[in-house]
Amino acid sequence: MTETDQLLHRLRTSGGSICLLRLSSIGDVVLCTPVIRWLQQEFPLVRLHFVTKKGMEPLLEANHRLHAIHRWDGNESALLDELAQQSFDAWIDLHNNWRTLRWYLRMRLRGQHLPRLALSKNNLGKWWMVQTKKRPQSIIHTVQKYQKMLAPWGISDDGKGLELPLTPRPGPSLHERMGWETGRPIMALALGAQHATKCLTEDQLLSLCRSLPGPLLLMGGPTDRERADRLQAQSGRSDLAHRCGEWGLQESAWALSQCACLLTPDTGLMHIASALGIKTLVVWGNTLPEFGMHPWLAQPAPTALRWEDGRLVGNASTGSQAPNAVLKNLPSAGPEYFETATPCRPCSKLGHPQCPRGHFDCMRSQDLNLVTQRARLALQQSEQS
Repeated sequence: MTETDQLLHRLRTSGGSICLLRLSSIGDVVLCTPVIRWLQQEFPLVRLHFVTKKGMEPLLEANHRLHAIHRWDGNESALLDELAQQSFDAWIDLHNNWRTLRWYLRMRLRGQHLPRLALSKNNLGKWWMVQTKKRPQSIIHTVQKYQKMLAPWGISDDGKGLELPLTPRPGPSLHERMGWETGRPIMALALGAQHATKCLTEDQLLSLCRSLPGPLLLMGGPTDRERADRLQAQSGRSDLAHRCGEWGLQESAWALSQCACLLTPDTGLMHIASALGIKTLVVWGNTLPEFGMHPWLAQPAPTALRWEDGRLVGNASTGSQAPNAVLKNLPSAGPEYFETATPCRPCSKLGHPQCPRGHFDCMRSQDLNLVTQRARLALQQSEQS
C-alpha cells in the first residue's frame, strides 16, 4: 500500500484533519465551496480547516461542513503558530501562490511533513490568450481544475455546483426593508469590481439605472458608496436603492438571494449569484469567460447565451434590433454573457486601473439596449413562474 493509499484509508476510517487554503478574493473563495463539500462527503470523519484572508470569512461562517476558519490578517508567524497546533494530515492549497507555498515549506521546517495537493492555475494558458487574443476551443473552469487536483484521491464532481449557506436573518424581507411593493421581482446591478477595466463607466451605469426594470438594487462595497449615492440622485427613481458600505458580505448575499436577476461585471457577486441560483447577466470587459472564472452552476447546467456586439454568437440575424418575439423565444434559464469584438481583448487576465490604450472600447461599445431587454425578459419570466 502506497503512502497516499495509507493516508486515504486513515482519513476514511479514523478521521483526521485537513488544511485548505484560499486567501482571497470573494469570487475565488466562493468557487472553493464544492471542494469543501466533496471532501466532507468523501471523508465524513475528517475535520476541515479553512485558511483565508481577514474579511473573507463571512463567506464561510455559515458553512456547517467546516470545523474551523483561520483568518490571516497579515501576521504570518501568528497564523503559522496557530496552524502548527492542529497537527494536520494533509495540506490542500487552493490558492497556490508564492506565499502559500512558503507557508507550507515553513510548516515542514517545523517538522510537519504534510502531503500537499495544489491547484494548477494554467497561468501560461491565460498569458497566451492575452498575448495572441486567441480563444481556446474548450473552457476548463476553475471548479474542474479543483476536481482534477483531487482526482488522485478518488474524488469526482458531484454536479451540485457552488454553495453559499446564509446566516438566518429573521425579520422583514428585502421588499419591506426598502419600502418596495411586495411581489415585484427585484433587479440587482453590481457597480464595481477589483479592477476598473472590468467595470462599466459611470455614464453607462446611469443609463442602466434609468432604463432597467425595477425595483432596482445597486450592489457594491464601501468604495462604491459615493457613486451609488450619485446614481440614486441622478436617476430620479423612487424604486432604486442601495446599502453600499453598510452591508457586509453575508447581508449582501442575503439581499441578492431575494433578487430575480443580477447584472454584473466579472466580479465576486457573479459567483455569489451562481451559488444562490440567481439569473446572471454578465458584462465582460478586459477579461474572457475562457479564463475559467465564468458562472458555475449545478450540472447539467442550462445553456449560456453569448452576445457579441449586440448579436447572439452563432446567430448573426439575432440582436438588439430583432423582433421581440425572436428575443423572447431564446433560452433564458442560464447565464448570459455580453461582450464586444474589441481586437485588444483580453488585455490582462486580471485587469488594469484604466484602459492601457485609452479608448476602453471593450466596455464603451456594449449594447446597453440589448442588456436592458434581456433584463426585462428575465424579470417578466420570474414574475410568471
